Amino acid sequence: MNKRVHFPIRTDASSGLITYPDQIRFFANADLAAMPGHIIADYSGNHDLPLYGLSKPAVRPLLVIIQVTSDRPNQTTVALDRHEVICPQGATLSFTAELRGEDGAVLPLSDSFRLPILQQGGREGLLLATMVEGIVTVTAPFTVPGDDGAWHVDEAAINAGLPEAAQMRFAGMVVSVFRR
Repeated sequence: MNKRVHFPIRTDASSGLITYPDQIRFFANADLAAMPGHIIADYSGNHDLPLYGLSKPAVRPLLVIIQVTSDRPNQTTVALDRHEVICPQGATLSFTAELRGEDGAVLPLSDSFRLPILQQGGREGLLLATMVEGIVTVTAPFTVPGDDGAWHVDEAAINAGLPEAAQMRFAGMVVSVFRR
């Protein structure tokens, strides 16, 4: 079973290899992780190793959109209760969200991650989500001809490619872009 995992770093001075405490070895050219003292490596052993060296949280954090603004406010409708935004082609939207823990408090984490968006016709886009102290911001320009139509992002898209320990819950969002 292959899986991409984060391991605590320990160097074996005699061989120059990075080792896991169970003496599972990885070459030193593995990707360095953002988490200090860890590496990212492919693991295909038989041990059931926890991601990031931490146990899986009981409940994944919740990503909640709290505000959407547009550079064309008079032509944009935001309905956060329905997870929907309607805007004209040419508009740029700014999303603000909070990453909340099980108790509802904002988690003081800082990171960035890719945010794939899918158009109903199958076209894909990619945005950058930046999180500072648990507050996530995303800027989404719908300025290219052909950007009209329904775009959506959901929990599966956000979590694709993230290690299990970094995944989050998300209710999703639909952006309907109309031609002017």
